[in-house]
Amino acid sequence: MAFSALAWTAAIAIPAVFAQDRESDRSKSPKIAPRMQHDSHNTTHWPTKPLPWGEINFIHTTDTHGWLEGHANEVNYGADWGDFVSFVTHMRDKADQQNVDLLVVDTGDIVTGNGLSDISTPEGQLSNPIFRYLDYDLLTIGNNDLYDPNVTRQIENDLVSYYEDRYLTSNVLVEEDGKNTSIGEKYKYITTKHGLRIMAFGFTLQDFNSPPGLYVQGEEEITNEEWFNDAMNKTVDLYLLIGHADIGQSCKIKTKYHGDQNPLICMKDWFRENKPEIPLQVLGGHTHVRNFTCYDSGSSGLESGRYSDTVGWLALSGVAPSDTWNGSKTLTDVPMPTRTCTPHSSTSSSTTDKTVRLDRRYLDFNRQTFAYHALGATGPDVPASFDTPTGQYLTNDIEGTRSQYKLTTELGCAPQSYYIAASPYNCPDNIYTLVRSALNATVHGNNSDSARLIIFNTYGIRYDLYQGPFTVGDAFTVSSYADIFYYIADVPYDDVTKKLQGELNARKGSDPDYEEPKKDCGSNSVRLSTSRYAGASQQNVLTSRASDPDNLNPGHVTKDDFGDCSVNPEDCGDDTLHIPRLENEPHPYFMQVKGNIDENETKTVDVVFTIDIQKSIIDLLGLKDPVVKPYMDESFTTRDFLQVYAKTVWCEKPTCEIGP
Repeated sequence: MAFSALAWTAAIAIPAVFAQDRESDRSKSPKIAPRMQHDSHNTTHWPTKPLPWGEINFIHTTDTHGWLEGHANEVNYGADWGDFVSFVTHMRDKADQQNVDLLVVDTGDIVTGNGLSDISTPEGQLSNPIFRYLDYDLLTIGNNDLYDPNVTRQIENDLVSYYEDRYLTSNVLVEEDGKNTSIGEKYKYITTKHGLRIMAFGFTLQDFNSPPGLYVQGEEEITNEEWFNDAMNKTVDLYLLIGHADIGQSCKIKTKYHGDQNPLICMKDWFRENKPEIPLQVLGGHTHVRNFTCYDSGSSGLESGRYSDTVGWLALSGVAPSDTWNGSKTLTDVPMPTRTCTPHSSTSSSTTDKTVRLDRRYLDFNRQTFAYHALGATGPDVPASFDTPTGQYLTNDIEGTRSQYKLTTELGCAPQSYYIAASPYNCPDNIYTLVRSALNATVHGNNSDSARLIIFNTYGIRYDLYQGPFTVGDAFTVSSYADIFYYIADVPYDDVTKKLQGELNARKGSDPDYEEPKKDCGSNSVRLSTSRYAGASQQNVLTSRASDPDNLNPGHVTKDDFGDCSVNPEDCGDDTLHIPRLENEPHPYFMQVKGNIDENETKTVDVVFTIDIQKSIIDLLGLKDPVVKPYMDESFTTRDFLQVYAKTVWCEKPTCEIGP
């Protein structure tokens, strides 16, 4: 079927064309949850062991990227932000009952990755007011919150002004009226309900392509600032470094963009060298993983996943001195942390006499998990008492906003799941195989028969695409960036042009030849690790969602400094056990898509690309002052091609079931 650029533009005029939500079809699904979003699903497994509680406890989120409605097509992470608000409310009540402290912390990246955050201009206009219903004790900013000055300004207006001195940006400066000013506060000195004295800072990584007028300081600059010296004069029981950076990196690193360090880790090292007698806790982010690392017996770091799939939990005991602590040091009806950290020779050269007892847990973002830990509920249903009035209001608000902006509009039924790294590149269930088909079907100019070579940055694909209803919102999660397609017309189709993909990949240190599959794909190439906790076979796990406790769902299986969940459940940080889905298949930085090209007959092609690689393509082709023009109407971007493909290729079904 041939379509002109104008026809494609009309096809993506969302919400006008796709305005009919198929609510009647959705109501036929047997897996509707009584709360959450209407299109989310309950998980099939409840947690089985309570959380440890210490003198000071942390609930940690990071890299939410706008995922406030939850994961509709994934049963492990179906809760929405309203459910999470209810959970935090109950956990704060529980902390009061236990006579201990609880702090709730976020470490940045709240936009880029979901329609709720990204459909507005600037990003965050819709999602920020929803996000701030969670009464965080401390927050900091991420790199995705800083790329666009308009987005950063929106965050300042919506969040910094709301959270005030709880929003910490200790090393991020923006230029305003010719002066460098801090977005948030430099530090916060906290005395908790029970007398624990905490000094908190917020640090952001340097290694990102920051816009003009933004400056991220390093450790040497920070420690010489007057405000930092003032902070060091306070009496402190615990230093808390929250940051948008990798907790497992070294201080000195090779960066692509700015600086030569990870400021969060450099500051951790500074404190362990200069204040080794005082415990220190790091809460990080950015790498989108579950991770816990020990630095020494008095310090450790925690990361808590991404995209609202994980809530991190950390419990510390032995921090507070007896002369100031007025809370409980011994708890009788809940477990207390008993683990201790041993130093990493590669990450710490400091010594300390202070030993903290601690433990961590990674909670799946679903209502069953929340209700179990908040109320002790064990099923089969989440009790009505779990939902707080604010949580219920927020769930309805999210649903109404998604509906108003047509994010729930179903474009088609994805016939299977497609994975970024759980399936080998070029296999049928690898997402780039789908991307290649979708680009070829949708990206062409006024003459759909013209020969074209589309070069696409694979890192523009940010998430797997799961079997089931594919909505406008899902398209935002899979392909978040709104990049216009440009082209250079009538480029000779010779050896230079044919090797564009390979040369671009070679510059990135990626395999230049990804044309053919490297492995046998088989009928289902998704790599699931065998696990002794999986009482059912892998095939049963893939095809059944029965409530058999041995029939585990594929999901996160974490290895950190306190244990490996694939080896020993007693050391496991994952709150709910899963069969590991191995996500380690490599893919190139760039892929190419050939349209209407005959290797023997084609003489010239349109070379199509996005603005981020324009300079490299012109350089590799050896062109001087080429004419570069939009390939299609500029309203059609990398955010739209999957929407058009789904609407035209994936047929509607009376019911559309999600996959395993």
